[in-house]
Amino acid sequence: MGNRKLNQDEMTPLYVQLMSEIEKDINSGIYKPGDRIMTESELAKTYGVSLITVRKAMGSLMEKGLVVRKQGKGTFVTKPKFSRNMKKLQSFSEMCVQMGVTPGARMLENRLVKADVKTARCLGVDPGSDVIYISRLRFADQEPVQIEKNFFPLKYAFLLEAKFDDNSLFDFLREKAGVRVASSEKVIELCRATADEADLLGIKKGDYLLFVRSTAFDDHGDPLYAGTQIINGDRFSLYVYESIGN
Repeated sequence: MGNRKLNQDEMTPLYVQLMSEIEKDINSGIYKPGDRIMTESELAKTYGVSLITVRKAMGSLMEKGLVVRKQGKGTFVTKPKFSRNMKKLQSFSEMCVQMGVTPGARMLENRLVKADVKTARCLGVDPGSDVIYISRLRFADQEPVQIEKNFFPLKYAFLLEAKFDDNSLFDFLREKAGVRVASSEKVIELCRATADEADLLGIKKGDYLLFVRSTAFDDHGDPLYAGTQIINGDRFSLYVYESIGN
């Protein structure tokens, strides 16, 4: 990038100037997601500043979530996170389309299982009774980001005949049975990736993941499904907006 000396006479601190320059390079596409930033010594030489200034600037960029330091490898531009409003009822596919990325799915399992006590309570059925279990790996722009594990009451047995690769389960329910998700309850926790989950999501076993336990209800208030979403927190953020009425 050549010599890009900063203005030593400006009131703005040098580390803030450097942070702004690198942020501009990221936003303009000079540095793309996944690119390695110059080393600290290279940055110091290029911009005519001290290593202390460089470290402060890089620390600020890390706090903003724009770069990440990988031990022994260097500092890299982060990939933008997918963001999901947990207060808004929408399918994964709808969320991806809204964000301008292509949704995808690979069905892992679709079979009858016996409901455990927790699942039975959520679905309003007897423990040990048959329920439909559907698990899928979800993709955003072909990147695996989420594992879905959902249980449906037996009245939705027609789901066993369908495949849910790259198509919306919400849309299928609406078109096939005229059923839609009208409300849902969610509990958000942290968990650590199992070996199988790590393999599916392309991460390391034991990495932290977002764990969302959900129960969804139809227009009549009857349970539609109960399940979990296991989400790569490095690629996803969840947010809720609330306001206090007068």
